Amino acid sequence: MNHEKLRKLIQEKRDASYFFGTVDDTTIKKAEEKLDLTFPKEYREFLEEYGCGNIGPIEIFGLGPNVESVPNVEWVIKNLRETRDLPNYLIPVENIGDGSYAVVSSANSSEHGVMEGIVLQWNSRVNDPPKIANSFGEYLQERLLNV
Repeated sequence: MNHEKLRKLIQEKRDASYFFGTVDDTTIKKAEEKLDLTFPKEYREFLEEYGCGNIGPIEIFGLGPNVESVPNVEWVIKNLRETRDLPNYLIPVENIGDGSYAVVSSANSSEHGVMEGIVLQWNSRVNDPPKIANSFGEYLQERLLNV
């Protein structure tokens, strides 16, 4: 992820944005243990620097103050695993509408034949979700450019 480019995009749109802020390594590791997965590098870097938040209508799931609702990724994953059979190696990062989510593949996704760190458009009604970005950073930058 190009941190400088991302920071610049967020700074340019600061009037329309809110991010929780930094999340420490202990909190991230606890979430990984609780969810039984490992966050890929770029998503972990986002969590460390921004936590979770939004720019305009784009709400990026992550870690932050409220554990029992969106945009907390722990809550989203738990909810989608229970109600929609979200595979345990996928991490939803945004609700993109019509029952679909942008999901990043976790570090243990290769065990399931999915390359680590790519972003897919997941929907519980689709067996083979299409790839929409090569990485979380690429996905996030593309989304922010279109706000």
